[in-house]
Amino acid sequence: MIGVYRELEGTMRLAAHVLRRFWVLRLPPVAEEFVRQIYFTGASATATIVIRGALVGTLIIAYVIEVLNADVSLAVKILLWVVLREIGPLIAAVLVIQRSGTAVATELALMKISGELASLRHMRIDPQDYLAVPRVLGIALANMALTVYVQFIAVGGGMVLSAVIVNTSLGEMAGSFFLLASPLDLVYSIAKSLLFGAAIGVIACYYGVNPPGNSINAVPKAAISAVTQATMAVMLLNILFAYLVYGSALFGLFTAAQ
Repeated sequence: MIGVYRELEGTMRLAAHVLRRFWVLRLPPVAEEFVRQIYFTGASATATIVIRGALVGTLIIAYVIEVLNADVSLAVKILLWVVLREIGPLIAAVLVIQRSGTAVATELALMKISGELASLRHMRIDPQDYLAVPRVLGIALANMALTVYVQFIAVGGGMVLSAVIVNTSLGEMAGSFFLLASPLDLVYSIAKSLLFGAAIGVIACYYGVNPPGNSINAVPKAAISAVTQATMAVMLLNILFAYLVYGSALFGLFTAAQ
């Protein structure tokens, strides 16, 4: 229990440090790390996003139409409420955890056990400023971009499949979707994706610079801890968002008082 408290305290301190010191991105070396992290997390992941996003959107719509005998109105609502608001941000976050969370934790753990972090301190360079700040902010922005990309692909794939199965035109599907959707839906998903990405970055950096030992065996342990805790954090944040926005979470288990 004490270990869990220390880990939570450490991640909160790191998050506070990132918020206080985000201005270090003006420094050229830090800005270079920031751009590199955005490219690795965002641009290099788009190939896998296309297939998975389209697959998820079409599978959800196919299942709903088959089981519920959905019409155009229900299909559009499922695309909006399930795919756009919930599934899109979660898929992007899971992909970021798998790729960037693991990579960041492994990289920083290797730097720690090889003495590179100590060398930075000897040169009076704060490792958190140089390593954590650009990675956390880069992952947060890249995750936001990936979320929008996933939503576009998943909703587009779902609309195409719905138009074929429900026997309606794609224009009618798109018109119904944009009539029901609002700018708040986009704001909601962007806010979630930024917070998801920041949480993933903070947790990956924390476990990377605090591996459970000084041997090479500590590196995979740090990566596993980062992936596990980041996944749990994303799920808890998603529950919190659902509770704050909809007034209930976990299928009505937690309900806001009226």
